[in-house]
Amino acid sequence: MIKPNFFMVGAPRCATTSMYTYLKQHPDIFLSLLKEPIYFGSDLTRQPLAITEEAHYLSLFAGAGNAQVVGEGSVFYIMSKRAPQELKDFSPAARILIMLRDPVDMMHSLHSLYLRTGNEALEDFEDALEAEATRAQGQRLPPRCYFPEGLQYRSVAHYAEPVERFLRTFGPERVHVLLFDDLVRDTAGEYRRTLEFLGVDPHHPVELDVDKATELIRPLVLKQMRAASQEVRQKLKTGRDSHRGPRSKPVSAALRARLHEELRPDVERLSTLLNRDLSHWCKARPS
Repeated sequence: MIKPNFFMVGAPRCATTSMYTYLKQHPDIFLSLLKEPIYFGSDLTRQPLAITEEAHYLSLFAGAGNAQVVGEGSVFYIMSKRAPQELKDFSPAARILIMLRDPVDMMHSLHSLYLRTGNEALEDFEDALEAEATRAQGQRLPPRCYFPEGLQYRSVAHYAEPVERFLRTFGPERVHVLLFDDLVRDTAGEYRRTLEFLGVDPHHPVELDVDKATELIRPLVLKQMRAASQEVRQKLKTGRDSHRGPRSKPVSAALRARLHEELRPDVERLSTLLNRDLSHWCKARPS
């Protein structure tokens, strides 16, 4: 059976789906039909869409053929203390892609996603933040909550420790960190650099308009769908049907400033790890 050798491990709400769509166009890259099988990370609550059986997990890559890069994109691996070593044990030569953005933007976007999927019930982002301590004790969880760890928004936003964990486990030569800001500013360049990291032809043409790219890969997706197990098809349907709730209200300037100040030490630690100044994440934005 073919095993994946590439994992996009997070963070959530950092344009990983867009990158997945770009990479799926490359003839030397095979990505699973189910973007987030969440098979690894045994210390996390098993989410409803997770694949739990190894045979079902490996079946996601059965159509990879001679692809040089075979992978998936479970963004919550970044929250797991066990996932890096589990991935390393499963696929020792794997390459890891980590995508990050302004942590407050990520937290707010995650809150909005969870409102739509039912994991969150508090419509006010600040109320959800204030509930973190209580929820960590298993209280005030929404009736439809399926991933309580995700409601610890500040924890998800502390990037430095998990990035360090992946760097330590796989080595810096097998971990590529891509910033949302850079991808927005120079999509083609960052895509090309990601292909270079993966060791495939960086000059293969790509459609970078996400809507057009989605249409372009549709025949491939349909081919994968026809070959998929009933379990995988059902999980895909469940995922599509779950995004129906309200959206989070905008973050106030005062709350944004307070959160950035809280997160500043972690941003500074991450800056040191990546040898890059990320202090702009913590600066006030023009009104």
